[in-house]
Amino acid sequence: MSNEMLLVEGQPKGNRGRKTWFIVVLLLLIATCVLVFYFLFNKDLNFEAYKTVVGKTTENSLGRFTLNEIIIDDNQILLNATFKPVKDLNVDYQIFFFPQVFVNGKEFTVRNGGQSIAHSDKTYTIYSSVKLRELPKDEIIDLDIRYNDWNGEKKIDEPWEFQVEASQKQLQEDRKAFSVEKKVKLLDGQEITIEKIVSTPISTTIYFHSENSLLNEAIHFKIQSASGESWNFDFAYPLNEDYTKWGVRLDALYLTGKSYKLIPTAANGSELGSAVKIGGK
Repeated sequence: MSNEMLLVEGQPKGNRGRKTWFIVVLLLLIATCVLVFYFLFNKDLNFEAYKTVVGKTTENSLGRFTLNEIIIDDNQILLNATFKPVKDLNVDYQIFFFPQVFVNGKEFTVRNGGQSIAHSDKTYTIYSSVKLRELPKDEIIDLDIRYNDWNGEKKIDEPWEFQVEASQKQLQEDRKAFSVEKKVKLLDGQEITIEKIVSTPISTTIYFHSENSLLNEAIHFKIQSASGESWNFDFAYPLNEDYTKWGVRLDALYLTGKSYKLIPTAANGSELGSAVKIGGK
């Protein structure tokens, strides 16, 4: 039986060097995260076209760390790794290693989250989700991946580092973008502009911005298909330090229809603004 915990790192406004850590222990959220990572990295599912198999191992005084594979998504990088601690290292199942990722020599990270799974042989599967403010459009990108700290607090003197060349070619071919560019006034008085929705076989993301920093960050959305099926989008995250550019993502959703409706909602599901038509004529 494996033990699971989810940890999310947020970078607050005004100080990217200072990190605020949120440990989310709600069983429902943990179960959802487990299902998402299983969905993406399960070898029985056809995501091979979006994976880059790495299989590289490096060691330091803490133990042996293997980067197994990565998946490139729209402004997101998913990583799957294995950690084997040295015999005398005292660790439990609540262990996290968040990678610092440079893309073509630049850092675009805005949010870092992940999950660890402890196994009976005292190894750990380390899943990481790195959200980016943007990704270069090159078909081939160079990744410099560094695991620098332990549980977000303890610096690793000899970080595990990996250099990986990854392809975005298939993702770019399968990526669907819905231009929106609609202003929506919410019931609490805030006004946002919904820029676009980007959908891939891995996830769907809504991008929006505001002229001023949002006072209420708890903005949720619902996308509804022509047949009435709907999906809720929660947990928006900032894409800049001014808190004026935002994204909200739902993993394992690929929009393949021609038209949808986008509705801003409150946490309880009540509508905060009028529906916006997506796609179609």
